[in-house]
This record gives sequence, structure tokens and C-alpha cells, in this order.
Amino acid sequence: MSRRFELRVGGLHSIGTLVPEFRPTHLLGILDPSTPEPAVYDHEPGSRSTLLLRFQDIDASQPDGPTPEHVEKIIAFADQVCSAHARAPTRLLVHCHAGISRSTASAYIALARDLGLARAADAFRQLLRVTSNPWPNRLLVALADDALGAKGRLLAPLDAYRDANIERLESMMAYHRLLIEGARDRESDPSER
Repeated sequence: MSRRFELRVGGLHSIGTLVPEFRPTHLLGILDPSTPEPAVYDHEPGSRSTLLLRFQDIDASQPDGPTPEHVEKIIAFADQVCSAHARAPTRLLVHCHAGISRSTASAYIALARDLGLARAADAFRQLLRVTSNPWPNRLLVALADDALGAKGRLLAPLDAYRDANIERLESMMAYHRLLIEGARDRESDPSER
């Protein structure tokens, strides 16, 4: 059971390193609406297909949160990644702010598109192999489940994981806050460059 495409998941604290090292052929970024595009997007921009979406990391239907239109774009991009791999090795990098919620949900959707809905549990297990702190945005996954007619198959492994790991959410968010503070410190200290 191996992925047809290579996959990495990151956050704003890691994409400055991931983009030049991993050299993604496909880059899916999800940012808050007011966050500027990361400077690393200018690194070899013609070498990859890029989809940048902007919405808040909200787990319930609210303004500025994920919409069915966002999910349709994620699914179409995942399909593009899968079909590109038929022609050449493909590397997908998915990022959001923390690399925990929106990016892991999107990576899971891409893996499920590659493996098929009947293998959603396998796709979720593969997600757990490529990221150490996932807390996939449930609304994104629910919208994908609806869009794909999965009848809960995408939600089942996610809900089981969340139920088994509920205590991890606060520790993951605390870790993310430390990473962001460290990234800000490096940006403001010229000796760190």
C-alpha cells in the first residue's frame, strides 16, 4: 500500500525549508483571508502547479470558513495531482498556518482521491505516516464526504481518531504557538538569516 505521489504537510513555520528541499510539483496552500502570500511562493514559481485558498480554520459553518466551493477546488486539485503522476513523479506539498488542521484535512482528501473512497481508512493511516500532529478540520472532511457521496466513509476514520486523541488538541496548539513565535523571532533577527 504505497502512495502514487509523494506528500508533505507543513505550516508557515516550515514551508520556507520544505519548498526548496522537497521541490513540490504541486503546492496547495490554505491561509487566513488577511495573511499575505508567503515569500517562499516566489521560489521557482514556474516549477509547480499552485492552488492558494483563503478561509479561516473553522470547524462549523460560519462566514469566512470552508465552503463547498473550497472543497470542490481541493478535490479538483487532488485529481490533477493524481493524473499528473501518470506522466511523471509528483510531489504534493500541502500547508496551512500550523500544518495541523486545514492542511491535514486537504492532504487526507487528496489521499482518499488517490486510493478511492473504499480505502478511506487506508488513506487516513497514510496521513498519520506523513504528519506527526494532525487534527484535520472536520468541516472540510464533511464537505468532501458530501461532495463525493462518501456516505460517512471519509468521516469514520477521522472521528475515531479524534475520539481516541481528544487530549492532544491543546498540546498541538501550544506547540504551534511556539513554532510561530520562533519563526517571528528568526524573521526579526537578521543574524538568523
